[in-house]
Amino acid sequence: MLINDAKKQVFNLEEIGRGALVYAKHTTWQEGQTGIVTEASEELLRIQYLPSVRNVLNHFFIPADEAAGGEWEIRYSFDGIETVLAFPETAEENGENPDEPE
Repeated sequence: MLINDAKKQVFNLEEIGRGALVYAKHTTWQEGQTGIVTEASEELLRIQYLPSVRNVLNHFFIPADEAAGGEWEIRYSFDGIETVLAFPETAEENGENPDEPE
């Protein structure tokens, strides 16, 4: 069979979408970049940011499979930075207290 039906990792569009504020850092980058989500699909996020040349706009993409594979560190907020979430999630965000013994 040419095409296999396989499960894949996708973005939760109820949690992140157009207008969300994002800080993202790919494993190959020295520093992360802040920006705004301008396009969101289950497979891809497009982040628009203002580079050092202030009269242009630029963008980068975050594919869901790369994020799921651990290639991206992402912090994001959809409510104007009142709540900032991180991916991969920390133990505290998963409802665990890292200071408590198991």
